[in-house]
Amino acid sequence: MNALYRAPVWAACAVSLALGGCALQAPGYTPSIDHVETLKKRAVPVALGAFTVQTGATGATAIGLRGSPMSSSVGGDYAAYLAEALRQELMLAGKLDAKSRIVIGGLLLKNDIAAGGLATNSGEIEARFTVTQDGRERYNRVKRATQSWESSFVGAVAIPKAQQQYPLLVQQLLTELLADGDFLAALQ
Repeated sequence: MNALYRAPVWAACAVSLALGGCALQAPGYTPSIDHVETLKKRAVPVALGAFTVQTGATGATAIGLRGSPMSSSVGGDYAAYLAEALRQELMLAGKLDAKSRIVIGGLLLKNDIAAGGLATNSGEIEARFTVTQDGRERYNRVKRATQSWESSFVGAVAIPKAQQQYPLLVQQLLTELLADGDFLAALQ
């Protein structure tokens, strides 16, 4: 390896070691065009209710990425992140109405990223989604998403890669939710 190429690699390693205990933030969520189109076609305007975290849930307020805690960029926990992701999708679809009698709620059950792998890392998220209308439950199911990606033993590569994968993991969870015909039927 040429000396010109070694210097950036060593610098990245040094930065990684120096930042080993620093706090990170999850990147903001990017809405899915497919989700927005599905909501435009299949939902009436709905409200967002409470999104909370199950007591003792893994990754409720922070996800450990090789000793560096990654916190939610929205609110104080990852239930707020999930609610914000769904809010963005509904808003872009023109289906968000705070006065709607149909309300979507959620309970975050599990939220974790394993960033310690040598060549691959993975993440998982699980949440219970509910839909009520005038206080009556119309939908109540647990949805789960898992994802794995190529990574590196080098923390300066693995940690940012895991951080970048988090919004994609949330997007996959919402894909699972929007693929459920019973969920979409509850939004009518």
